[in-house]
Amino acid sequence: MCLRGLCPNCYSRLKQSKHLEKLISDVKGLLENGRFSDGLFSASLPENQDSLPATDIQGSTAKRKRDEILRCIRDPDVSKIGVYGMGGVGKTTIMTNIYNQLKEMQEFDIVIWVTVSSSFILEKLQDMIAKELGCNLSETSRAKTLYAAFRRRKNFLIFFDDMWRNICLEEVGVPEPNRENGSKIVWTTRSIRVCNSMESQRNIKVEGLLKEEAWTLFKDKVGGEDVISPEIEPIAKEVAEECGGLPLALITVGRALRETYQLEVWRNALQELRSSSTDQIEGMEEEVFRRLKFSYNRLSNDKVRECFLYCALYPEDKHIDVDELIGHWMPEGLIVEVGIWEREIDKGHAILKELKDSCMLESSTVYGQECVKMHDLIRDLAIIITREQPRFMVKAGLLLKESPKEEEWAESLERVSLMNNEIETLHGQPNCPQLLTLFLRENCTLNNISETFFKHMHNLRVLDLSYTDIESLPDALSDLTNLHELILEHCRYLECLPSLAKLHKLRVLDLYRVPLEEVPHGLENLVKLRRLDISYGHSLRSFPSGILSKLTKLEHLFMEDSGWRWPYSNEDDKDKATVAEIISLENLTELLADFSDVTSFNIYSKSGRWKPLKKSNFRINGGISGVVPKHAMCLKDRDFRNVSGVMLPSITERLEISNCYFILLSDVFASASSRQLASLQIHECDALEWIEEGGEIGFPNLQKLQLTRVPNFRGLCKQKAQQEAFRNLRVLEIFGCHQLKWLIPIDLLQNNLQNLTNIAVQNCDRMKEIISCETGLTTIILPKLESLMMKDLPELTSICLGKLVCDSLRMIIGLKCPNLKKLPFSIDKVPPALKKISWTKEWWDTLEWDDPHLKERLQPLVK
Repeated sequence: MCLRGLCPNCYSRLKQSKHLEKLISDVKGLLENGRFSDGLFSASLPENQDSLPATDIQGSTAKRKRDEILRCIRDPDVSKIGVYGMGGVGKTTIMTNIYNQLKEMQEFDIVIWVTVSSSFILEKLQDMIAKELGCNLSETSRAKTLYAAFRRRKNFLIFFDDMWRNICLEEVGVPEPNRENGSKIVWTTRSIRVCNSMESQRNIKVEGLLKEEAWTLFKDKVGGEDVISPEIEPIAKEVAEECGGLPLALITVGRALRETYQLEVWRNALQELRSSSTDQIEGMEEEVFRRLKFSYNRLSNDKVRECFLYCALYPEDKHIDVDELIGHWMPEGLIVEVGIWEREIDKGHAILKELKDSCMLESSTVYGQECVKMHDLIRDLAIIITREQPRFMVKAGLLLKESPKEEEWAESLERVSLMNNEIETLHGQPNCPQLLTLFLRENCTLNNISETFFKHMHNLRVLDLSYTDIESLPDALSDLTNLHELILEHCRYLECLPSLAKLHKLRVLDLYRVPLEEVPHGLENLVKLRRLDISYGHSLRSFPSGILSKLTKLEHLFMEDSGWRWPYSNEDDKDKATVAEIISLENLTELLADFSDVTSFNIYSKSGRWKPLKKSNFRINGGISGVVPKHAMCLKDRDFRNVSGVMLPSITERLEISNCYFILLSDVFASASSRQLASLQIHECDALEWIEEGGEIGFPNLQKLQLTRVPNFRGLCKQKAQQEAFRNLRVLEIFGCHQLKWLIPIDLLQNNLQNLTNIAVQNCDRMKEIISCETGLTTIILPKLESLMMKDLPELTSICLGKLVCDSLRMIIGLKCPNLKKLPFSIDKVPPALKKISWTKEWWDTLEWDDPHLKERLQPLVK
């Protein structure tokens, strides 16, 4: 068994890579069962995630350009369109708005957005397109596979954003668009030469805003008429004119001067804009950087400016995980250490807010993780600034085969990023006594580091070697006494480490998915350690006693699937640690650890260590490793056959159960309340027949219920449910429950399930009806239902016998349900929000219709 407890706003251990790894592990079987014929898996929450975040188009000039581009796209005689203009003029903003509009209107069979960028790599471009098409690429026939996938589509529209050179469509695997196939390709670039080399049929130049449009936008960003007094207005107009009509410059400079009321400050700002200079680089207009650098200079202090420059260490177009970024700022000293992790994280978020408010960073989200991203022009600015003072060496994402030559490692270097390359060996003896941060992660071919490589890096604070194939680390690592953060996650061949005994300043040790057989030597000496992750290594054979009790500052301990399970007693081996050591950690705010049995877990539960937590989730898990969100605890024991003795804390909000033996879920709640439970997931519990017997539990706050491979499951309630049962349930997902015949009884639906938004049923061999009701019932109402997915239901004959009224329904997916012959709609009650029906043509043609007009009404929605 295992347990995890976290506090809000703590440093998240679920970075993008970990989030993906755990998600795949938890629902591997589900994804396999839910795979469509074209390679896409069925989404349990089918939201419109295809649209791109887009800011509003500024000014009538840009709107006219948008309309002109749209006319060209819809012109049957135009297949290739080039949109060009200087950096920061708003090309991408216009195109993202067009992309979202055409996605929504479904004028093309598929609409794809691909960011190309200056570091164009054919394989990465193909991978991005393949992901959109839902196909898998082999190493030998990548272009051919893509070409075939496109040919299966009726037509396509591809947006290539930020092109710097010609792309050979044939090499990529994109069919040539033409009038016959009705397909289109549109791209943005800073050079009309790219348009000519791509043989565009229309070239559209995007220019800056007109004077009045620029002034309107600028006024809005500085705070309007309340800020711009009659005295300030003449100078403010000159400042706006210095931005050259570029929306990006107007926004960044405007934000930098927001709510500035002093005339003297405005005069100084105008002078700075006119006098600032930056080295021009190829393809960039020097005046753009001069204007953008003004915003950099206006950041509140040098620490914030350093935090901004730090983001340039990441590759172009990289979505940077916020928790990871702040985690790197902390050991560098860019955030003042206050002794409490959460407070330092909060300070990092405050810095991020300033950078985002100043338009120096953009917000983004990847797989549910909060991220930030640098506009490519802003990143170019940061790179230029770092060149003015040679403290940075950034060679990220360039697919380098070899490490930089020794003479490139200047003594003045403070930060080096070689991430996302293909370097195999790090050799030599770089003389970098001032180096603070070294990013080597995601060099998947890196397998050797020379013994002398770290010899002259004694000031190093952050070392990230994640996602490399190193098998061992040089002994010189033991002498990096200033190291604060050592990140080695996903180093799959690394089985042991040099001694860590002298790394007294280490605060973070991340060994996630590192197959260690023994605890690192000297771990007990890391008295300042605040975060230790040795989870999912699977190979740890023991944990010596006395180590944890010395790590008094530890706040985050992750040990799930490390190979070690915490016992309640060490009578058999006095040298092994017990659960009492975990209980002794007074500063612990996050815990993920395997327990040897129910007794050891209950000892922890009775200790009350979970009580200070503001929010908690729990998982009873018999072996499936899954996504564990923030504030999660888990119970895990593959041999655990009876959960009735588990003492679950009453604040449980999430519960996952796997491979446990019980017939009624009430067995789990013998010692705890279910009233706070918001998410319940049950996997591979062979004996389970009912969620509740009737009126015993209720689940009034449950929002998501998922059952996966529960072969004897028969239904939600054995008897009539109480009034509040499932009243807030929104998501109901049932997969691989072969005894289930009727998913929702009508009495439960009418009284308790009126908030359902998503229903997904798949691979249930005996399922006959989704909603069971009497034949005479004419109308069934689900007012909030948005998505209905049915797949691999060979015995399904009906969604419901009456007519279904659900005005919010947006999508129906029906695949491999050969005996389903009718849809439960009437011509006057077709869901007005319905936009998509996923159905095979053969199946659709076999459906029976009481009213032929209904088929005509729904036909355009069928995909």
